[in-house]
Amino acid sequence: MLRPGKDQSGAYKVDEPKKRLTIFQINATVAAAGALALCAAFVMSRILPAILWSFVLAIALWPSFQRIKKWRRSRGWHRIGAPAALTLLVGILVAAPLGLAAIETVRETNAFLAWINEARIHGVPMPAAIADLPWIGSYASSWWQTNLSSADAASDFFAGISPRSLLGLTRNLGPEVFHRALLFAITLLTLFFLFRDGEDLWHRAMPIAEKAFGSRSRPIAHHVIDAIHGTVDGLVLVGFAEGLVIGVGYVVTGVPHSIAFAIATAIVAAIPFGAPLVFCLAALLLASTGKVLAGIGVAVFGFLIVFIVDHFVRPFVIGGATRIPFLLVLLGILGGLSSLGLVGLFVGPALMAIFTQVWRDLTLESAEP
Repeated sequence: MLRPGKDQSGAYKVDEPKKRLTIFQINATVAAAGALALCAAFVMSRILPAILWSFVLAIALWPSFQRIKKWRRSRGWHRIGAPAALTLLVGILVAAPLGLAAIETVRETNAFLAWINEARIHGVPMPAAIADLPWIGSYASSWWQTNLSSADAASDFFAGISPRSLLGLTRNLGPEVFHRALLFAITLLTLFFLFRDGEDLWHRAMPIAEKAFGSRSRPIAHHVIDAIHGTVDGLVLVGFAEGLVIGVGYVVTGVPHSIAFAIATAIVAAIPFGAPLVFCLAALLLASTGKVLAGIGVAVFGFLIVFIVDHFVRPFVIGGATRIPFLLVLLGILGGLSSLGLVGLFVGPALMAIFTQVWRDLTLESAEP
């Protein structure tokens, strides 16, 4: 038995002929849609970074996903196998380095605590080469003598570091780690469905966008995709290459745990001006072991690579892909990072691409007679 207002398929019937909506009805519909969008954003505000990450990954990996789909022609592979395979690969590539870093951190913590206990008993002898450092040698040697050379000074300097304090830090980090793991799981789940239904979502969304914003919607969408691809190539891939090159310097100069430092540099190099934090730490570590000249060499080599990458390679890669000025890309990266965290590195340039395309359309329209 049919319910009133529904046809046999269960869909609500629409009276024929259709009546044109009044201006009030159109405005009410737009207002209701905006209110619902705001409510949805409020409900998902805690997991919004995970959803943004899934969209960024889906856009960046879409060409790879299309190649994986071609491995087999079955519908089950296209709908389940290929999305699951690439999603699992993303999960492994992200989780494996983090797991290895956590294991390595636990191992090094014991050695670090043993070194601190030794420093509290005997102090930390100052390397002879520190006094010979140009410009800062006298200041550095004086600071070392005051804070580390004697047992009493070293005990005061390391007073806040103990197994109990590290245990308290671990307890505080526990809920945060669980929250991050939950966000990562949401990212992978959303990424799977974006791979599976991405084409259908695109074909449904574009007609709606064209009705709402006109013919400029499709070019803007393509500019956003290009911006994300260019940002991924310019930040992630170039940063990975930057970490490998600086990592060679770590190996040549004998930095302890040079592979771990190289991996850390490759990860942090995705953030503009982030790599110096790691290679300067490696340089200080070398200097503390008496290899002052090697430490200076690591710092100089690192700054040289960063200068070349940030002034020539990244502007060419990102600016060429997005076709927008690199200054706007940089502002989008830094602004997105400060507002949204790491995912803002990719969302910021996408918003700059939208702004640039709309600006160009408006200036062209205003220039027409």
